[in-house]
Amino acid sequence: MLKLFLTFFKIGAFTFGGGYAMVPLIQDELVKKQKLVSEEEFLDYLSIAQSYPGVLAANISILLGYRINGIKGVLVCLLGATMPSFCIVIALAYLYFANSSSKILDGFFRGVNPVVIALILYSFIKMLEKLPKTKRNIIFLVVSFVAVAFLNISPIYLILLGGVYSLCLK
Repeated sequence: MLKLFLTFFKIGAFTFGGGYAMVPLIQDELVKKQKLVSEEEFLDYLSIAQSYPGVLAANISILLGYRINGIKGVLVCLLGATMPSFCIVIALAYLYFANSSSKILDGFFRGVNPVVIALILYSFIKMLEKLPKTKRNIIFLVVSFVAVAFLNISPIYLILLGGVYSLCLK
C-alpha cells in the first residue's frame, strides 16, 4: 500500500499540464518502472479513465487502486495522486495573491506552457502508434479532430458517441 501511495504521489507531484500531458509520465511510471500494468492494460485504463469526468491521473489511480486492493487501494492511490496537486495549488494561490505582479511566477507559467504542448504532442504520437490502422479508426480520428477543432463540438459528445458505437458493434 505504501508503494502504491508513493507511486501515485510521485505521479501527482511531477506531472504538470493535466490530461494528455500526463500520459507519458504516468505510463512510464506504471508500465516501465513499477510494472504494475502491461502496455495493453494501460491503454485500457487510459481509455476508461478518459471517459470519466475528472482528472486523468486520479481516474487511473482509482481504477488501478481498485484492481490491486479494492476500496482501500482506491483511497490510498487517490490520496497519493491528488495530495501533491492540492498542496501545490494552495501554496501557489497564496504566493500568487500575495505577489500578483511577480515576474518569477509569470516566468514560471510562460516556461511551463511549451513543455505541456510537447508532452501532449508526444502522447498523441504514442497513442497513434498503438492505434490499429483500420479505415474506421482513421475516419473516427479525422472526424473527431474536425468536430472539436473546427466545429467546436464538445469532446464529451464524441467520447459518448464512440462508446455507444463500440457497444453496438459488440
